[in-house]
Amino acid sequence: MDAFAALCERIAATSSRNGKIRLLADYLRPLPDPHVALAVQFLAESPFASDGGRTLSIGHSTLREAVMLVTGWDKDIVRICHRTVGDTGETLSALLHGFTRNQPLSLDAARQHYLSLRDTRKNAAKVQHLAHCFRTYRPSTLKYFIKVITRGMRIGLQEKMLVEAVAAATGADLEAVRAATHRCGDLAQVALAARAGTLHAIAARLFHPMDFMLAKPLDSLFDIAAPNHWAIEDKYDGIRAQLHIQQGHIRLYTRGMDDATAAYPDLAGEAWQGLPDCILDGELMAWRDGRALHFNVLQQRLARKRPGAALIAEIPVAFMAYDLLYLGDSMVLGQPLEQRRAALETIVAAKGHPLLLSPRFAAATLQDIERLFQEARQRGNEGLMLKRLGSAYEMGKRSGTWYKLKRPLASLDVVITAAEQGHGKRATVLSDYTFAVRDGDRFLNIGKAYSGLTDAEIRELTRILRGLVTERFSRVLLVRPEVVLEVAFDGIQHSPRHKSGFAMRFPRILRWRRDKTAADIDTLDRVRAIYQQSLDGGAPVASTLEDPQP
Repeated sequence: MDAFAALCERIAATSSRNGKIRLLADYLRPLPDPHVALAVQFLAESPFASDGGRTLSIGHSTLREAVMLVTGWDKDIVRICHRTVGDTGETLSALLHGFTRNQPLSLDAARQHYLSLRDTRKNAAKVQHLAHCFRTYRPSTLKYFIKVITRGMRIGLQEKMLVEAVAAATGADLEAVRAATHRCGDLAQVALAARAGTLHAIAARLFHPMDFMLAKPLDSLFDIAAPNHWAIEDKYDGIRAQLHIQQGHIRLYTRGMDDATAAYPDLAGEAWQGLPDCILDGELMAWRDGRALHFNVLQQRLARKRPGAALIAEIPVAFMAYDLLYLGDSMVLGQPLEQRRAALETIVAAKGHPLLLSPRFAAATLQDIERLFQEARQRGNEGLMLKRLGSAYEMGKRSGTWYKLKRPLASLDVVITAAEQGHGKRATVLSDYTFAVRDGDRFLNIGKAYSGLTDAEIRELTRILRGLVTERFSRVLLVRPEVVLEVAFDGIQHSPRHKSGFAMRFPRILRWRRDKTAADIDTLDRVRAIYQQSLDGGAPVASTLEDPQP
């Protein structure tokens, strides 16, 4: 674990993507098999192998208690340090300097500690066990021992890079490693199989979420050279999900790879017998009387992990399927789009509601796509999906064989009312901004965003906002409403979290409006009008055939 921690430090300090992969591959190559599996497992931010439900129930407060027990620091000191640093592992390991015996920690010993902590039921006993670890091992190693527990390495190592490093370290074909990872979802197992040359023997299995294929935004239809080479579907206003069906049982996984089955007993309680084992890609939607309900309606179900019978009856859901990943006993990702679609049609036809099939359209000209786009918006959907005929399903990729065509519902000029300290590389700046619209003399919050500004703009804003602070709550600073942003969004929904009563959907910062003051921002009345317009059938949408040239 000491060498593992040193590796993580070097990876974190390396900005080059290829450099990170090379460092990791060089580290993995000489390790014995058991240590390769553990190192990959820990780097994948999991203390245990993917064996169906082993978890560590250790929160940040438990970790803080153990550090306070070892060091004698009080709670306020620990909180202030964490607020300044922004990372639990880094904070606690720094506080432990001078209080440990600096003994080495092996990967095997780290695994045994994780197993013991998992099997310890009482929190007080967990604190004692952690305190023992914190007194014993080197702070630089404990930093990453803790990061595995909190499942937040924050060293700039994406899973795709870890897959590439496994291929490089073992000499295995990269695509074969990727395919095996998609089939089983356990990269530690894949790493051992890559070493043994047995990747082909890793079988696909159901009930583990897989990466979703991603679509590139299409800003102009002029980028589509041959409209008749694309299959066209509506882009739905629900939540992306995978439906896994096996021997009449289902599980539902969200885009974040979370198992959401328990939140939708109306789906899980359906009779799914008679369907083949399969994995479907699609959209979970609120659905009644043969049509999709507005996302604001579905939002009421998303907020409930265990909905009551009345809510289920009021807001029934359906699954709109639009692709097939697995059928029978094998993956079908590499099959052409048309072949996957034909199999999907057979599955949906055998079931019917609440399993639906996304209608598919064809277009001969750009004008046909423009018409389909406007019709999709009139149906209350976000826009269109364009999928290249003959294409494979590419997990986790945004390769350009899928495009999404949509427009922001609108943009608003808003004022920053609060700023939050970032994490990891952004721990020293204010990078998350809460913003508000005007209601008379009041400013009422309507959303929060962190994307859209450059690093230089964020650093400059940090200096400005620190000079506007009125109150501080842990990592969040309340500021005088002076800095104006233009923010785009895809929808407005009711929200009890904000005093405005509304929240933006998918807000992103378009630009910092240095030319405007708080007196110039948009009002709550405009927000109400946009919301009502969306319920009445959607705001007018600009043509997708506008000439992109000025």
